[in-house]
Amino acid sequence: MGTTSLPGVRLWLRRLLDDLRAGRSCLWLVPDAQIGHQGVGAEALMDELLHELGDFLLVAPGEAGADPGEAPALAGPASVPALAPTVWGGADALLDYDDGLAGFGSAPRAPAAAEDRVVPPPVRADADLLGRLAKELPAMPREAAGEPEDRMEEILSRLTGGGPGTAAETRVIVVRAWHEAVSTVATDLLRRLSAAVKEAGLPPGARPRLLVLATYSALPPELPDQMARENIGVHWWWGAVGRLDTATVVSTARPSRPGPAAHRRLLEFVTQATIVEVCGPFLDVAAELAAGWDGVPESLPEALLRAVGAAGPGADTASGSASASGGVGYPVLGRSDRAGSSVQQPDMAIRPAWNAGQVDAWDGQLRYDPRRELGREHEDTLRKRVWLAQNRALLPLLDDAREDFTEVIRVRSRLPLAQLAERYRSRPVGGVVVPVAESTARGLSGLELGAMWGAHVNADVSLKRTEAERLRVFWDARNRLAHRTPLDAPRLDRLARALSH
Repeated sequence: MGTTSLPGVRLWLRRLLDDLRAGRSCLWLVPDAQIGHQGVGAEALMDELLHELGDFLLVAPGEAGADPGEAPALAGPASVPALAPTVWGGADALLDYDDGLAGFGSAPRAPAAAEDRVVPPPVRADADLLGRLAKELPAMPREAAGEPEDRMEEILSRLTGGGPGTAAETRVIVVRAWHEAVSTVATDLLRRLSAAVKEAGLPPGARPRLLVLATYSALPPELPDQMARENIGVHWWWGAVGRLDTATVVSTARPSRPGPAAHRRLLEFVTQATIVEVCGPFLDVAAELAAGWDGVPESLPEALLRAVGAAGPGADTASGSASASGGVGYPVLGRSDRAGSSVQQPDMAIRPAWNAGQVDAWDGQLRYDPRRELGREHEDTLRKRVWLAQNRALLPLLDDAREDFTEVIRVRSRLPLAQLAERYRSRPVGGVVVPVAESTARGLSGLELGAMWGAHVNADVSLKRTEAERLRVFWDARNRLAHRTPLDAPRLDRLARALSH
């Protein structure tokens, strides 16, 4: 299964498609780290979207943006002076190019030197985009006449059907802003078209729609929120990958494991759950860890280090913005109630970290790149993730085992069942006590593993040696997980064998 076929990715794209099909123009925001990506890359996602759209007009890139990793080639009056680099990569304010985070497992590509970057003035950049768009539209003069503002009015009139004998353009027009010398020329066109459509009073089915793909760093920080208030759909590539997507990647990447024994299959189930929990939405690391880890909890730190190395360098982890984690995860800070915004979007405070590929929303929490969680200072975080995975995978199985074992307790009891239930049942919270005569069956079925073990220790039930050993393994595992302690390899193996009995 390709990455663009993952269910979370397809659901995210469907939301964007629904907006476009409802007659709205949209801004699609991706992090810099996604440009040139070999995994869930922006170009691959766009191709999938266009395949679903069917009828569209993809504006050809300008000379400045033939390759998003190269410097612009348009002539201009002067070069842009070099800016002081930031912890996020040193991108010029008006330029949009690959920041070097080129893809899953690939080496970063160094950006062109600042003194070689030549940026045309905004008017020149406007004219370049409008000229390329005009070449794609029927009934439009191929040569620009007058000032770029006049050309803009001509194009808006043509798109909305305002010219004599012309109908409104109904195809979705797609502009990749990172292929423009100045990314804001694309968003300016988006805002102007949205206003022109509103003024023309066109119904949703007869509207021209513009889809602009842009990186967050190439736009003024406040612009996306402003555009969301202008009836423009703003879609952030945020929270698209979910637990099911990570689990799919992990399952696909796991090598074939010998041994059809049930306990081996159970250990593999726990191993995959652990990889999913540790890696979250960072699919490159998840695939590498799935391919190279033997599933032994004690070897996980070393295996994660190897997986991170094989996946390639991630975003700059020296950022203070991304250091606020300190735990297993924080509730998502995105907003979902703003008109025109997508279901989720990163909070303003973490947008730089998101743009650098360091953080994403996953399963209702903020998740940081696993590259940040290497080293002894992060051992506790990794241990908590292992515990969470084991808890999620094993608790339902332990509860089933507890229910099954009540039948053994019923048969082996040395006391009347009502007396056994009264002595070892859990006391209800709130002081409401059900009479024992009415609840013998319920009392036995509700016995916890610890209570069963206590009945065995007190000789109130007579268990066979193998039965007592299984009960001890169940109780020990349940007790450790209840106290947030992950199981080590020997305990996992004993539990898997006991559950498979």
